[in-house]
Amino acid sequence: MNRAFKGIWIPKAVWIISELTLQEKVFVVEINSLENNGKGGCYASNKYFAEFFVISESRVSDVIKSLVDKGMITRKITKTQTGSKRYIKVSQYLKTAIAHSNNSIDSTSQKHHPHYAKNDNILIQDINTPISKGNKRNMNVNPRKK
Repeated sequence: MNRAFKGIWIPKAVWIISELTLQEKVFVVEINSLENNGKGGCYASNKYFAEFFVISESRVSDVIKSLVDKGMITRKITKTQTGSKRYIKVSQYLKTAIAHSNNSIDSTSQKHHPHYAKNDNILIQDINTPISKGNKRNMNVNPRKK
């Protein structure tokens, strides 16, 4: 499937929703990444989700129904010449929250957070040791660069 791949992570706006199970959270992220706004949303089948998440199609149906009931996604069935097609979308409220959390990360965290690397090097910190000039260590994550 062709998609606007946004990464393998769960946005803060989704992660902190205590009413969602972990499986529901990853479904929201997958649906969001598969959405094609020009075509009405994500039209992936239950079979696709079952194969992707390695679960049964009936479990997929249960998760999607739960997300609809909780107002996290919308579901629309459109009749076609060959039957019908289901479109699912992340709710507009949740999309706005996701976009806001993405903007917050882009505009503040990476610029001001001391743990973010400015290049290919990662700042490693021992959990029990506070960051100071004396205990910073850089590790090159790209073995081709010396």
